[in-house]
Amino acid sequence: MTNQKVSSKGFYDALKSNHHNYSASDVSLQIAQTDKGRVIRLSDSIAKYMNANLPHTIDRRETLFDYRTNPYVLLASASLMGLSIPRKFAEFLFNNKLYMGLETSFGKSIEDTLVGGYPINAVDSLKWATPKEKIAESKALEGLKREDKAKRRNVSVWREIDKSCLVGNRRYLITVKSGPNCINDTQVEAMKTAIATHHRTWFDQTKTDHPGIEGIDIVIGLTYGTDRTTNNKENQILVKLLDHGFKEENRKTKPGVLIDSRTGTVRVYRQIGQEFWGFIGNPVEPRKAHFVYLEVLLALARAFSMSVERAGFEEQVNLKLVQLSKAISKLAFPRSSLPSWIRDDFSEDELFWLATGLTAFFDEGI
Repeated sequence: MTNQKVSSKGFYDALKSNHHNYSASDVSLQIAQTDKGRVIRLSDSIAKYMNANLPHTIDRRETLFDYRTNPYVLLASASLMGLSIPRKFAEFLFNNKLYMGLETSFGKSIEDTLVGGYPINAVDSLKWATPKEKIAESKALEGLKREDKAKRRNVSVWREIDKSCLVGNRRYLITVKSGPNCINDTQVEAMKTAIATHHRTWFDQTKTDHPGIEGIDIVIGLTYGTDRTTNNKENQILVKLLDHGFKEENRKTKPGVLIDSRTGTVRVYRQIGQEFWGFIGNPVEPRKAHFVYLEVLLALARAFSMSVERAGFEEQVNLKLVQLSKAISKLAFPRSSLPSWIRDDFSEDELFWLATGLTAFFDEGI
């Protein structure tokens, strides 16, 4: 047991050893390697996605009921930020929900639009895409009742794999997580189990369709962050796999890279932030595509500017804020109806915060 703990600690230390220091000159050199054509194509695609989805993200919340959030955090935030004016409170609620909605929406768009634009120089048929095996599993669920779909998903083989591509004699399979803190303990166990249980099936099915394939890489990808800023859950997946048929390939030269103990044809590792996008740009030699994260940021900046200009989102947002402000302003208690100790001890601001907190406990009438 002691040796295992020491080994795990050394394993974690090796994974956390990579350090990113910001240097304007280094970033300038990376920017110089970005491709204008790719950036424009990516930004056009993401702008199209945003134009189709941003209005829905804003419009789908029609009443105060749709802006419910954690009442305990809400009251604490309102007090600390002095949110006693309906308009300010409305802006806080709206921005909070808009951020969360965009985070979910962008997670999907990153997979479908940005990741799908690579690898660099690959023809469309060889770019990152949802594995056909996963698509087939999904189609098999069509027409089933919700309960039956849930049962079938529990035995899914490809559920944890988001995208794949073929390069040379290897197939690359990746599970995409948005950021450094989005993997929880439940997901750690699910991903560990999926890889331990299905890695041989993933390889065998790949080999059947592509006889020239000699191995597969299974990658846990985080779209932003650094090795030092994650919650360590992606590393826990790797450590757990050491007890389920995997071993380290070479801690000194390839820290964090595991291979299956039986054949050595399956590799498992993680890629984070800059390295993630370098891997997306060139799975075989990620360092040759280390600038891809900048292409993505440039494309997003251009796409968002295009979307705002075209869709008039500002007017749409202001309308929502007016509606929300009016709804919040109606949340009030007649002071005469309250016990004397509340009338005497609680200010108007405190009663206002109390009323907003109540929205989390009712379905109608708010």
